[in-house]
Amino acid sequence: MILPSKFTPFKDSVICKMLNIVERTHNTIGVLELYSDLEDEFSNIDEYIYSLDVLYALGYINVNLSKGVIEYAN
Repeated sequence: MILPSKFTPFKDSVICKMLNIVERTHNTIGVLELYSDLEDEFSNIDEYIYSLDVLYALGYINVNLSKGVIEYAN
């Protein structure tokens, strides 16, 4: 689930899980490489993609699709 609710605790929400991506200190990392590093933190790839979407919408990351990498915004 994306947002916490009375059925989804905060620790299971994507908002909480995206902090795992934020904690990474790499300037640039491959999308698949990051997922394989953090695969245990997400119950499925959908949560990972939702987390990337939220971080992108907030302006925290840029996704370079031609190179397949995540670039952290400054």
